[in-house]
Amino acid sequence: MGSKVSSGIGGLDSMLKGGFPEGRAILVLGEPGTGKTILCAQYLYQGVKGGDRAVFVGMNEPKDRFLSEMLDLGMDFAQLEKTGGFSYVDATEVRRIPEQARVGRIPVGGRELGVVNLIDMIQESIEKVKPKRIVLDSISDLIFRFPLIEDRRPVILDLVEAIQSSGATTLMTSELLSTGDERSLQPEEYLSEGVLLLRTLRKGGRTVQVLKMRGSDVDTSPRPYSIKGNGLEIYATEEVY
Repeated sequence: MGSKVSSGIGGLDSMLKGGFPEGRAILVLGEPGTGKTILCAQYLYQGVKGGDRAVFVGMNEPKDRFLSEMLDLGMDFAQLEKTGGFSYVDATEVRRIPEQARVGRIPVGGRELGVVNLIDMIQESIEKVKPKRIVLDSISDLIFRFPLIEDRRPVILDLVEAIQSSGATTLMTSELLSTGDERSLQPEEYLSEGVLLLRTLRKGGRTVQVLKMRGSDVDTSPRPYSIKGNGLEIYATEEVY
């Protein structure tokens, strides 16, 4: 059994039997509003406070909004940035690249250019910060521009390989496309080394489940959680009813 990296959330660490396997790329999958970004922020925040260096690559929201929203939850990332332990990479422009773009006068595929630009941003931040923890939030808008699975797979693989070259333990978020016991698995689930699934139940409750975690013994039962003023609280010893 290899080294573990704390998730920053006590209940989740219990489910993971100590934390995420070090150096792995983990997918955080869930419906909108389930707290994927908050979970990832807690992972980075507690890690930096513990001495790790971290990078957050934000594709959904600009830096100022992220800092403000997380400060409301008691996580002062601006202060961590001042100490040099945290860096925010604003990648919101990547997903806005049109389908047909240009490099100078040369027409290029906009979606392919977006992937190249994102990987360049990630590698540049890795070289600069040398992080032990990375978050990529979210890969959905980028990879969903490739509707064919055979086109989407190499995009995900390139992203994962770029991140893994750093040796950092990485969380990537993605939107859940279908629900129910018979849902279709998404390509990013196969290509990630671990998958967390966040769900909202019909009665309003929330559950987190570890669908897989290669090289690690974990609790795979769905466990209830709530989003409070300080982030996610996961109840690792409670059953879902």
